[in-house]
Amino acid sequence: METSNPVAALDAAPLRSWLLDRVCPYWSERVVDQRGGFFESIDAEGRVTPAAVRHVLVQARLTYVFSHAVLLGGAPAMRTAADHGFAQLQQWSSSHRAGWARAQSMDGTVVDGARDAYDHAFIIFASAWYFRATGDRAAIAMADDAYAFMLTHLADPLHGGFFEEHPQVDRLPRRQNPHMHLLEATLAMYAATAAPKWLDASRQLVSLFESRLFDVSTGSLGEFFQRDWSAAEGAEGELREPGHQFEWVWLLNEHARASGDPDILVLADRLFEFGAAFGFASAGSLAGMVHDGVDRRGRLTAETSLLWPQTEYIKACVARCERGLPGMREAVALHVARLRAIFFRPDGANWCNQMSRMGECLSPVTPARVLYHVFLAIAEVIRSEEKIGNRR
Repeated sequence: METSNPVAALDAAPLRSWLLDRVCPYWSERVVDQRGGFFESIDAEGRVTPAAVRHVLVQARLTYVFSHAVLLGGAPAMRTAADHGFAQLQQWSSSHRAGWARAQSMDGTVVDGARDAYDHAFIIFASAWYFRATGDRAAIAMADDAYAFMLTHLADPLHGGFFEEHPQVDRLPRRQNPHMHLLEATLAMYAATAAPKWLDASRQLVSLFESRLFDVSTGSLGEFFQRDWSAAEGAEGELREPGHQFEWVWLLNEHARASGDPDILVLADRLFEFGAAFGFASAGSLAGMVHDGVDRRGRLTAETSLLWPQTEYIKACVARCERGLPGMREAVALHVARLRAIFFRPDGANWCNQMSRMGECLSPVTPARVLYHVFLAIAEVIRSEEKIGNRR
């Protein structure tokens, strides 16, 4: 799929058609469970792999996908799927009384009652996009409830940030990951509502990134931490996930655009430089694809490649392209082409979730939660390319 003119692959109309006419209908036809909510995975042939337990994270992510698809002009089935997911999130909240439990059985019985910070970030994120798609103010109320729960039960008044879960607030190690997605969610709510509280919340998370999560000495992002946000001991404290490096690049660019303050982009550029220097396979079947893990010195710790880090690199390059940085549009085009050629199955809508360094598929099933990564990355490419087209 690589060509002498890779930017030709960025024509927004074919990408929009692929996403809205192929990928989204393929998934909505399979994962919408008429009993409520969404199924959580399919196999290589596209058959649902039912499970007895349903996770709120998956329900929120898919509600986001179908809501965003509505905004991009998807078929009426996208609105039906978005409504279906939002109704499940409402049921989950009302039946669980305070916050959203991590998992429940198909009959609605709570299986895992932990209130997880990562999950609540995605409740807020899904609410933002559902409100944009439908204008239903119940989504604003849901986001307010989720964030209020986090502030009341998960906020750490001593060291900052949020605990991993409630009621076990002493769970270690602490992770940057829930905070990254909460930043994504608060920025989405600010874009949807223009309410200052959401921009204030995003500023607090960026401040945490600057003071605690960012490793100044290497220009990299830590993953795991002790209670006081010092690095976790051993390999956990050393781990760097290139996909998260790139995800923060995109988010910090989004924050700079929303806040009008570009100063944070200095750190975003350092993150990108670290990821670009150490995060890619240099040879073999996965040459040019993002690795799953390195350490803080850039030494490889995981030769495998999941799909989602590829989408985060695409988003980071889109953000840098919009700043006018050279070579980024070509990088977007090349990585989109590689993503589709290497990871996607012949049906064009299902994918292998993780590849070995030899190019072998390591995933017998495709998690539905990863559709969020695919959709958002391609939607960002479409948005950026249409903006470029409008300037011509």
